[in-house]
Amino acid sequence: MPGNKKLSSSLLYILVIAILLIQIYPVVWLMLSSFKSSIELTTQPFAMPSSWSFDNYASVFRESSLLLYIKNTAIVTFACLALIIFLSATAGFALVKMINRLNSKLLLFFTIGIMIPIQVTLIPLFIMYKDYGLLNSYPALILPQVGFALPLSILIFTSFYRYVPDELLEAAVIDGCNIYQVFFRIVSPLTINTTITVASINFIFIWNDFVFSNTFTNDKAYKTIAVGLQEFIGAFGATDWGQTFAAISISIIPIIITYLFLNKYVMAGVSDGAVKG
Repeated sequence: MPGNKKLSSSLLYILVIAILLIQIYPVVWLMLSSFKSSIELTTQPFAMPSSWSFDNYASVFRESSLLLYIKNTAIVTFACLALIIFLSATAGFALVKMINRLNSKLLLFFTIGIMIPIQVTLIPLFIMYKDYGLLNSYPALILPQVGFALPLSILIFTSFYRYVPDELLEAAVIDGCNIYQVFFRIVSPLTINTTITVASINFIFIWNDFVFSNTFTNDKAYKTIAVGLQEFIGAFGATDWGQTFAAISISIIPIIITYLFLNKYVMAGVSDGAVKG
């Protein structure tokens, strides 16, 4: 019935809008609160700012080491993404397109890693890093992130590679390409959406990581932004909420920008995996 269909469609839109508002409201409230003074935050926490003051942001950059934490987070994040994309793309290609009777077992071995909780690895990794002198260093933050991101990333790449025609690769070999030229010149350009999907998913997790950074570093020189935000909590829990909200707003801006610019590629990559996988 057309009437029932229209009612169902309207209810669906209302449900989607309600979920959207529930998800967006905390972020909007956080950003609006970052422009308020401490007194205004206490007296009118849910009202619009009476004046748009950037004092909280100026205080954050003047009194804290937020820029250092952002630099450390960017170094760790982009180093991890480079390693994750290169290793997972090449491993996925080898597992799908290079014939070996152990391929299925190797893929199973990699995917088992998805089921391992990171908490159970913290103590063994801490002891190992301490023995090798890696605590308070970038490798201590990069290596576990790469290791835990590889299983899902390899699974996403293998899902796409299965639907790259073998005839395309055979034609490239007949034309004189070796295996490296086939991968970098023929296959890699086809995986742009998948690569961006893998990079976007891991970017969000690594940028927001607290567990590894809090466990393997206590030197201020290597703190990432998720751990550095703790410094805005003063003695006995005293907190300048205006500065804290400003610092949190600055920390999530890269994630919002990444999502807005890469959203369509991520959706295309997910659709490719859903349809072809």
